[in-house]
Amino acid sequence: MDLSIQDACDRERLIEAVQLAAVGVFLPTGMRQRHDRLSAIGAVVLALSGSVFLLWMLNGGEISGFSVNGKASEVLGLSVLGQVQLLIALVAAGALWSGRRVVFAILRQRLYPSPAPESGFDHQLVGWVIAIGVTVVGLPWAALSASSRYGRWPIGWQILLGGGFVLGLASRRLGGALWQLLDRHARIEYEEPVDQVVWRLHYLAWLLRVYRPNFLKPSVLRQARVRIDETARIIELNPVPLRVAHWRERSLRRHIRHDHARVAATLRQHSKNVATIHTLEQYDRVCAAVLAGAISAAYGNWDELLEGAPEVSLVSRTARTFRSVVPSLALAGAALVIPVLPGVGASADGIRVLLMATAVLSALPTGDATRDIIRGTLEKALNKDSGSGAAKHS
Repeated sequence: MDLSIQDACDRERLIEAVQLAAVGVFLPTGMRQRHDRLSAIGAVVLALSGSVFLLWMLNGGEISGFSVNGKASEVLGLSVLGQVQLLIALVAAGALWSGRRVVFAILRQRLYPSPAPESGFDHQLVGWVIAIGVTVVGLPWAALSASSRYGRWPIGWQILLGGGFVLGLASRRLGGALWQLLDRHARIEYEEPVDQVVWRLHYLAWLLRVYRPNFLKPSVLRQARVRIDETARIIELNPVPLRVAHWRERSLRRHIRHDHARVAATLRQHSKNVATIHTLEQYDRVCAAVLAGAISAAYGNWDELLEGAPEVSLVSRTARTFRSVVPSLALAGAALVIPVLPGVGASADGIRVLLMATAVLSALPTGDATRDIIRGTLEKALNKDSGSGAAKHS
């Protein structure tokens, strides 16, 4: 889709800069596949270690010396081998839910392959297909097992079911973080300091242009804000520009970080503007501002790129970080305080587990829709527990 750049010189310069930036931004295929394998190994290691810890915590003496006893557990009413199978299904479901956008993108690419597809074994496709199969087959069995044995130890079943799902979420997030770490350090040898700014701003301008016909739809605006915030985070955390400064040149390194933080702050301001637009003119102003930033970066004109950008200080960055972690800290503190409150009763353990799960999930960088779904599920669980408790008392 055409970006509608009026000046031919600007258009040619942007195209040239984007083509050069793509060489540094995108790594060779073999290196990316190696990063995929290493990140998958890290996620599997976390899932295995977390599953072993959950089984040991729930079964105690039935697991000794890494040998699994196949007898039925007295507290859960399900054998340890059955719990292992249930955990596999829950971990796969959590990982699939966390990486659902990646899964949809991979399946879409495979259904509509490029004219020159990449050769070799497709590890990502095979791994996600296995996760889908395990989830589809395992979740109904897990629901039946839990429904028939839940009354034996409700708290234990909540820990097993919730812990397995959260473990899948955390494993997927760890794999993604490990992949980004490997990718970030590998790109230092290929990428120029300004490549990420040029490429990301150009790509963001193109995406906003694609979203333009449906700009008033809430789902489109939410997706546009996610893309803008993601671009801001990548530009702000990019370590490549710092390699031009020696580690002892702290003032120069702070200056470089400050410039990129101001670009990110400008993008976050555009994200807030997108959330409050009501007309096409307002949307076009945001698109024009992002495109102008891409052209300025293509020319290497940082003075023009930073013109009008908000100032970023240590206090503002600390406040933004503090605001992001306050909900999780508040929920975790409430979960620790609840057992000592008078009049809580037997439902304290269930409420504590739900609050701790909410604290962990709120710390994950999920989208607004995911938070709404999680919040609704936990509220239903709390209402169900309170209703059952009232029925018992009556």
